[in-house]
Amino acid sequence: MIEALIQGTLASDPQERQTRDGKPFYTCSLRVSAGEGDALFMSLTSFSQMAGERLVSLQKGANLAAVGRLEQYSFMSKDGSERNGWRLTASEIMSVYKARKRGSSKDAEDGE
Repeated sequence: MIEALIQGTLASDPQERQTRDGKPFYTCSLRVSAGEGDALFMSLTSFSQMAGERLVSLQKGANLAAVGRLEQYSFMSKDGSERNGWRLTASEIMSVYKARKRGSSKDAEDGE
């Protein structure tokens, strides 16, 4: 297990779902830059209510940073070939837009 801080762009609108026990969790797909012109698409899940509420307040295309457990996994694609993917189980979500907005508000209060 790897603890990671990931920054990326939402590749899908976040969704709130429920476990079989009725507990909420939150999912989306995140596009993460992987060098010049390359990108990884990562599955992001959060079981934290606070992080989940932040996540579902955003829409596809929003920039965010997420902290959590990063894992690589294998799956079968539609054509039957084995592929590898990445998933982050996030404990914290921070919107880059909201951080900038909050910083701008502080700057305005400080007279800058």
